[in-house]
Amino acid sequence: MTTGSSQGFQRFLTQALVTLACASSSLAWATNAGQPNAAAGNNEDTFVFAGICANGQAYRLMSYQKKIGGLQLSYYDYDGPAGKSTVQSETPPKVMAVRICRPSAEIISASYWE
Repeated sequence: MTTGSSQGFQRFLTQALVTLACASSSLAWATNAGQPNAAAGNNEDTFVFAGICANGQAYRLMSYQKKIGGLQLSYYDYDGPAGKSTVQSETPPKVMAVRICRPSAEIISASYWE
């Protein structure tokens, strides 16, 4: 039969061990969270956007960089209500997504006027 003081000590010891375990796992999580992930970052050149247009049709937009004549140019491959094609454009992806969602949109390359 255990006495009241030994039960109190066991409860204290159990709480101390649980607190120590939680603190060490939190410390390990915080340490791992601060380490950079080589797979993530702003160093990618290709991005894919996909979604549903306001009219209910699906679209897919791939933005990528291509080096031509020593210049780094932005390109889009798109497939949506406006059709399916490739275009060279400096237009932001959000604007391009709106354009390809319009069936009668005229999407032209930046070099169209050259």
